[in-house]
Amino acid sequence: MVADENHRKAGLVNMQADALAELDFYLPSMTLNDYLRGVVPIHPLLASALDFSRPGADKALRVLTATTTEFDSDDTGRGDSYRKAQRDSSVRWTGIRQLLELASASAVEPGPPARPCTVLDVLGGDGTLARAVREQATDLSDRVVILTGDLSGEMIERALAQGLPAVRQAADHLFLGDGVMDAVLLAYGTHHIAPQGRLGAVTEALRVIRPGGRVVLHDFDTTSPMARFFTDVVHPHTEAGHDYPHFSRDVLTELFDEAGTPAHVIDLYDPLIVRAASEEDARRRMCDYVADMYGVRAYFDSLGGTDSCWRLLENCFAHEEYLATLPQMVDFTPRPVVYPANGAFVAEIPRSAIVAVAQKVV
Repeated sequence: MVADENHRKAGLVNMQADALAELDFYLPSMTLNDYLRGVVPIHPLLASALDFSRPGADKALRVLTATTTEFDSDDTGRGDSYRKAQRDSSVRWTGIRQLLELASASAVEPGPPARPCTVLDVLGGDGTLARAVREQATDLSDRVVILTGDLSGEMIERALAQGLPAVRQAADHLFLGDGVMDAVLLAYGTHHIAPQGRLGAVTEALRVIRPGGRVVLHDFDTTSPMARFFTDVVHPHTEAGHDYPHFSRDVLTELFDEAGTPAHVIDLYDPLIVRAASEEDARRRMCDYVADMYGVRAYFDSLGGTDSCWRLLENCFAHEEYLATLPQMVDFTPRPVVYPANGAFVAEIPRSAIVAVAQKVV
């Protein structure tokens, strides 16, 4: 039976490749034909989940291959510097782990899982979350398998180069079959999805998960310090700007209600954390990380050194007023700090996120 199913899927891949062979480059160095014939067969998760024959796929592919994103390179925005920052997968691990735990908790029987939970990381870049699991948590890697998706061909090609299963696709048209994933994560850039495409993104996420599976959507509240940092610092000081509306609790609730699967919204502590040998080095490393992560290197350099950059971060990421507005008390670090831990110094930038968790009806 398994051999027959694999043969059927191989035949489907060949038919898809033949039908779309004339398409322009799907990734910077390969056509869709190259991807389907040379990449998909070596990744069981891709082979079992992909479906380029869905209605509208041809149109979606042509729009996709004509799209340039700010994350392709620093020439188009901040792609190269963003990837540089993400080499250290530990910086955002606190939040990443919580999100993956939320996603993989769906419809799991008590005891050890019979198989790993498959999670689609819709806005996965070059595989930051998948690498973080591999590098930071061997226990979680036994329970979770991540399929990295992204709009940027550069990002997906780099994820594939690291041996990760990855697919280039838009959030509002996923090239996956119905009910093929256990969970879907929309995180770390959900505000980049245009408001008119957000319902489509949630609807698509719900379509590709199995009954009982979860969709987890993460972003920063419109009134949060993180959202204000994007508005006041990132937007005026980056090459591509950052004019993307964030979410609110009400918008998240309404979005999932409209999609037909209610969600509950929680607050999640999602800090940036770096470690160094000295207090000064910890501050400097954090300033360097933020400069690269958000494409504000030139602006940070103009401030005149680590002390000035750190004061800016202290002002931008003071959370006392925001935390007082939350619907319930939460144990969050209220402002940037540096402290000794395990023979090193830790710099921690607090970020408070809002997360919608929706479970597909069985």
